[in-house]
Amino acid sequence: MVDKHDEDKTTAVVPEPSQRARDQLFRLAAEQVKDYALILLNLKGEIISWNSGAERITRYLAHEILGRHFSVLHPKEEIRSGAPQRELAITGSMGSVELQGWRLRKDGSRFWAAITINELRDTADERTGYVLILHDNTERRASEEAMAKSRTMLERLFETAPDAIVVVDGGGVIRKVNQQAEVTFGYMREELVGQRIELLIPKRFHKRHRQHLRNYFGDPRARKMGIGLELYGRHQNGSEIPVDIMLNPIEAQDATWVFAVIRDITIQKQGEAKIMELNLALRNQLEQLAATNRELESFSYSVSHDLRAPLRHIIGFVDLLSSKAGTGLDEKSRHYLDVISGAAKKMGLLIDDLLAFSRMGRSEMMKGWVDLGLLVREIVADLQGDLQEREIEWDIAPLPVVLGDAAMLRQVLINLIGNAVKFTRSRAAARIAVGAVDRENEQEIYVRDNGVGFDEAYANKLFGLFQRLHANEEFEGTGVGLAIVQRIVLRHGGRVWAEGGVGAGACFWFSLPKKTG
Repeated sequence: MVDKHDEDKTTAVVPEPSQRARDQLFRLAAEQVKDYALILLNLKGEIISWNSGAERITRYLAHEILGRHFSVLHPKEEIRSGAPQRELAITGSMGSVELQGWRLRKDGSRFWAAITINELRDTADERTGYVLILHDNTERRASEEAMAKSRTMLERLFETAPDAIVVVDGGGVIRKVNQQAEVTFGYMREELVGQRIELLIPKRFHKRHRQHLRNYFGDPRARKMGIGLELYGRHQNGSEIPVDIMLNPIEAQDATWVFAVIRDITIQKQGEAKIMELNLALRNQLEQLAATNRELESFSYSVSHDLRAPLRHIIGFVDLLSSKAGTGLDEKSRHYLDVISGAAKKMGLLIDDLLAFSRMGRSEMMKGWVDLGLLVREIVADLQGDLQEREIEWDIAPLPVVLGDAAMLRQVLINLIGNAVKFTRSRAAARIAVGAVDRENEQEIYVRDNGVGFDEAYANKLFGLFQRLHANEEFEGTGVGLAIVQRIVLRHGGRVWAEGGVGAGACFWFSLPKKTG
């Protein structure tokens, strides 16, 4: 018999749930998971349970997918390779498998899935099916691919950068270098990584550099290193390299490192030295040229002065001889005296022009505002007395007020207008125009005539000293007037040029800058 007391101590046995009940519990739990597809498969791999997460991810409704083989979610190439069967076989042998791969939605589009397959066993430890868990990792994969691509690109940029790049940690130890660092400093990267940065710095700068390094990590920010200082690196062979260095802090392994971009400026320094050398040579040449010009001007001034006295004597004695001899001289003798007197007077004019040319180079400029229109009207009025027997049509346009030396600019206009009057002498009706063109940075003034003109092939000779394109028998002159024009205009910071043609008249231009500096 069983004692009553012993009967009360007997533990009640709760029967295990049936397979159907366990499937029902799985389905209930699966419906609570929205972000994962929880799929129940039988031993053949056919889908027997499908949660709402699976519907959301694959877009299959339960009644469209139940009973179908789970390979329906695999791309065709994986089906052909036998991947679905292998997945179940591996799960059967190992109990569980984790993998990633492309899977198909109902519309045929692909998504990247994180996949876990676990086998299901009953109480007798017999395999009854499989649990397939899918998670859509498409966005994460795209992000990881983008990051990987970005890292690859950055790595490629790092390696192929035209400047040396050295990454240094807070202790001054080299952590990473690029290819150009090997080229610049002559070391293989294996010889640099793990070494202190002082390896690449001349010894005399070591102490100062350590202090600079401490200061930088005390306030890490992007900036140029050694502003105001000349920086040098040390090559593996011991030679020094002039460099520019740009520093940038980077966060790495819970610490701040410095990203140093180092540019070898040897060629730049050599170029600067060459430019300084050329500038010095040019300055010396300009000083020599200025000295030569001063000597030439002084020489021409002295010679001109020294020639005036003998010429005055020649002209004076010719006049005395002519008046004393009177009619006692034969015609040929009087002709000789006339030739001597004319030549002496012409040389006197030439000397006067030379003195004027010399003064224009030496005299100090008295700048002020000059009304060019007023100057032209005054010059034309002064000429009218000598032009009463000539028919000249004047066309004087409005002219600007410019900054310059009034006396010098008057001389420019006198010479140009005087030339226009002279070289239109053969015209029955002469036309002379004076005008201006307003440019952005300068004023351009012209004097145009319808005179005999000149061959434009020789235009570059017109402004040279003693250069003439017409014989003395045709038109008088010394060949100094246009040289004076050019010298005055150049001293004002302008330029001169001429246009014309044989028998087609001429147009002489000069420009004056608008800036007053």
